[in-house]
Amino acid sequence: MPSVQKVHIDKVLSNISLGYKNEQLIADQIFLPVPVGKQSDRYYVWGKEAFRLEDDARAAGTEANEINWTLSTDTYFCEGHALRHAIADEEKQNADDEFDLESEAVELLTSKILLNKENNAASIMLDANNYDSGLVYNMGGSNQPSKWSNFQNSDPILDIAKAKEKVHKVSGVRLNTLVISETVYNVLKIHPKILKLFSGISPVSIATLEQIRLALGVDKILVGSALKSSANNPAQEDNLGYVWGNSAVLCYIPPKPGKKIQAFGYTFMWNKDGDGPVQVRKWYEPSRRATIIEAERWYSHKIISKVAGFLFADAVEPIGD
Repeated sequence: MPSVQKVHIDKVLSNISLGYKNEQLIADQIFLPVPVGKQSDRYYVWGKEAFRLEDDARAAGTEANEINWTLSTDTYFCEGHALRHAIADEEKQNADDEFDLESEAVELLTSKILLNKENNAASIMLDANNYDSGLVYNMGGSNQPSKWSNFQNSDPILDIAKAKEKVHKVSGVRLNTLVISETVYNVLKIHPKILKLFSGISPVSIATLEQIRLALGVDKILVGSALKSSANNPAQEDNLGYVWGNSAVLCYIPPKPGKKIQAFGYTFMWNKDGDGPVQVRKWYEPSRRATIIEAERWYSHKIISKVAGFLFADAVEPIGD
C-alpha cells in the first residue's frame, strides 16, 4: 500500500487558521471622542465660584454686591499616529484565493494603532501625577489601604466609598465609573467582602460583574483586558502583560461631551483635511514593485479635570503569579 504522503499533497485549509487578537479595547469608553477642526487649540476652564458663599445682603437704598467669575484656558495637540505595510507584487500574484492582502493589511495596521492608543490611555490614567493631591491610594503602602488581594485585611467596598467622598468634597463630582484591569477583576470576583453581600440571596463562589458593580456602588465597570508584548523586534519572544497593569481608577464619565460639565478626560480627534480623524491610504511604488497600505489617525488623550478621578495604584497582587 502506498503511504498517505504519496497519494495526498498537503494543502493549507481555507476554513481555519490560527491568529491572535486583543479583546475589546476600552480607551474610547473612558476618554470620549471630541471631533476638532484644528490640530491644536484651546478650551475654556471655569473656576469654582459656584461653591462660594457671597454676601448677598442688601440694605435699603444701596446697590447689590457685584461678583464675578474666573476663566482660564487649557490646550490640546493632536499627534499623528501612523503605520504602513508593503505588499510586494510577488506576494499579491502568488497569494491563495482566500487571502485579501489589502484588507488583511488594513486590519493589522488598525489593530496596532488602536493597541498603542489603548496603551497611551492606560499610561495617562495610571500616572499618579495626573491626579489632584490626596486623590491617590498607593495600595499596600505605609498608612495606605491594604491591597485587595489581601483578602483578610482589605475592604474594597469601603475603599471605593472613601474615594467617592474625597472627590466629592473637592469637586462636587459623583464618580460613576470604575476602570479595572483583568488582574483586579479576577481578585474582586472572589473577594470575601463582595461574596458575603450576596450569600443570603444565593450561595456564590464567584461574583458576576453586575454583582461587583452593585457591591461597589458604581454605574459602570470597564475591564481592561488588552495585552501587550514586551518584544520590540521579531527575533524576541512575545512575553505578554496586561496594558492596564494591576491598578484601578474610579472616575466620572459624562453621558456625552459638553459645556460647563465635569469630565475626567476626552480624546480630541482632528478632522485632518476634512477627511476625518481616521484615514487609510493606498499607493503603488514602482521602484519597490509593491503596493503600500498606510493607516493614520490624529488624536490626543487629555485629562480635563484632575479632581474627577481617583487612582488605586497597584490595587492587587495578581492571583495567577
